[in-house]
Amino acid sequence: MVPTLERKAMVEENMVTSCKKNNRVLIILLVSGMLIFTMTCVSIAASYYNTIQSVRLSVANQSMKAASFVASRLDAGAYQTFLENPVKDNEVFKHLEQQLAEARNHIGALYVYIVKIDEDLQGGRVMVAALPPDSKQTLQIGDPCFVNAEQISMIRGGHTYDSGIITDPVYGEYMSAGAPLLGERGQLLGIVGVDMDVHLINDIGSDVVKRSLPVFMFQGLFVAVLVFVILGLQRWYQRELKTAVGDAEQTYQDELRSVISSIRSIRHDFVNHMQVLYGLIECGYFDKARDYVQSLMKETKVLDITVRISHPALMVLFHTKWEQAKSRHIVMQFAECPDSFEQIPSIDLVKILSNLIDNAIDATAGTIGDKWIRIGCRQEGKGYVFEVENTGPDITPEQQAKLFEFGFSTKTVSKGTARGAGLCIVQEVVKKHKGTIQVRSKAGITTFTVHLPNH
Repeated sequence: MVPTLERKAMVEENMVTSCKKNNRVLIILLVSGMLIFTMTCVSIAASYYNTIQSVRLSVANQSMKAASFVASRLDAGAYQTFLENPVKDNEVFKHLEQQLAEARNHIGALYVYIVKIDEDLQGGRVMVAALPPDSKQTLQIGDPCFVNAEQISMIRGGHTYDSGIITDPVYGEYMSAGAPLLGERGQLLGIVGVDMDVHLINDIGSDVVKRSLPVFMFQGLFVAVLVFVILGLQRWYQRELKTAVGDAEQTYQDELRSVISSIRSIRHDFVNHMQVLYGLIECGYFDKARDYVQSLMKETKVLDITVRISHPALMVLFHTKWEQAKSRHIVMQFAECPDSFEQIPSIDLVKILSNLIDNAIDATAGTIGDKWIRIGCRQEGKGYVFEVENTGPDITPEQQAKLFEFGFSTKTVSKGTARGAGLCIVQEVVKKHKGTIQVRSKAGITTFTVHLPNH
């Protein structure tokens, strides 16, 4: 019943975790969609605004050029004559009105007119104007026309001006431009004004935006692709991280299980040792009890070396390998290792040293005579040095040339047993960190030395 409840709890926990992950993915997708939509809208709005501003500027420049063109072609002498008797019922007025109407049709303006500047230079009055045929507006001679002091100053200096967009409750929205009208002797007679319909500007801007829609769609698609690429990279990174963590966790789990097993064995041995000591003391064999304690102290000293390793993963690894070597009657010695090796990932350290030590144990176990393995880890200059030395048969130069090839092994291969992967893994890790690995084998002693730079 208990395992069933535990399994149920684990399933429920996995379901909750999965739901949380799905919710996070949904939130990311929603935020990404909103981001794409917002950026596309901002891009369209910015492009529309820039297009409208460009069109307005272009129309203003064209209007000022048109005003100068009309002023240069207008019959200035007829206008001077008209100013002497400013009434509609004469041929001079009709002549000027016809000229302005032809100019209006030619340039496609809304209104074309002549303004007389007031004597106080604070405004002007319309003298002659050409309106659209369907216009419901009428202009009388002398109707006021808004011209500010800055515009009048520009006209008096011989320059043209534009007013920007004007919103008028009577005439609506329009853009006005003006140019000086000069007499036969170069004197200033007034202002030739040209008004353009704002709706034309907006229509041009809308047309430009419509033609730019493929660009906007491409921008939106580019942002969408960019977001999905980022999400893909994130998922790839998480998968790689999960794989790396899984490898490390599996390794640590295996080593920790060995440590727990060792601790149980030590506890069991401790009870047995206490019983033996108690029996020796009870029987009065004090000399034998002292010798027994001394042998225990030697064994404890060897074991204590692994406890003085600063790196936690290496401490667990060394303790496990020491137990394995002890079970095969091999003396394993460790040089004191105070460095924490923070620049090298623990999983890589474990891959290097576990494979080298396993090979050393296999090579040493098959020998006759002294069986020992020495392991050293230290910082040397700007790098780290890891060294595994063991007794055993020499590795010939021919074997050393093939030593790091996948599948090659100096040991006897049993049927159904895979060999030759350990040193290949070591070499991959060493290459990953841009290090080197050296092999020396002579007179029954083989040494593997790994140099890794301390980045």
